[in-house]
Amino acid sequence: MDYYSGLYDSLEKVKASRTRRKAQQIPKLTPGEKQSLLEEYHPDYRVSGFREVRLGQNKGEMAPRELAELLEAPSRLKGIPLDLAHPHHRVDVLVIGGGGGGSAAALTAREAGANVLLATKLRHGDSNTIMAEGGIGAATRPDDSPAIHYVDTIRGGRFVNVPDLVRALVTDAPRVVEWLERLGVLFDRVEDASPTPRPAIPGLAPTPAGT
Repeated sequence: MDYYSGLYDSLEKVKASRTRRKAQQIPKLTPGEKQSLLEEYHPDYRVSGFREVRLGQNKGEMAPRELAELLEAPSRLKGIPLDLAHPHHRVDVLVIGGGGGGSAAALTAREAGANVLLATKLRHGDSNTIMAEGGIGAATRPDDSPAIHYVDTIRGGRFVNVPDLVRALVTDAPRVVEWLERLGVLFDRVEDASPTPRPAIPGLAPTPAGT
């Protein structure tokens, strides 16, 4: 069975149910109902799933048990002699992680002429990046702009964002989308063939264009 076997059946089921789902009205949950669902099912809300970290930089903080055990685990290199005078690889740039950020860093460094090594614990591309859905965080449509994106992001962050970082994000985002398209990245499209617009900030109405 190859990597994509079985996905086509799922796609057909999605297509067959699309009309019904578009007409479906799902009642909104009250804040209390949302909280109850989170506490019952979401692992981040289960107190029993956390414990205190006992050593290191995060000593005294609460963390998921699996993460705490990983942070406290002995090094896999313990007892293995390392000859740092004779490394296996000599590179200009070492990138740790093969997700969206790591891949972009490796490509950018390589385009600048650097000799690059990318190290990842999983297959290249297995990361949180490929799980992202619901629109892309970039002002790529005529009725959007970096200025509107900036205001939405500041509001969505309840005005505690670092303004310079938000400004860099919204200014660079459209150019990053163009760069990814030149590399051959396939984005979901809307009717006018532009990338799926960035989602609205939960709980906030979208800022009207021109404001």
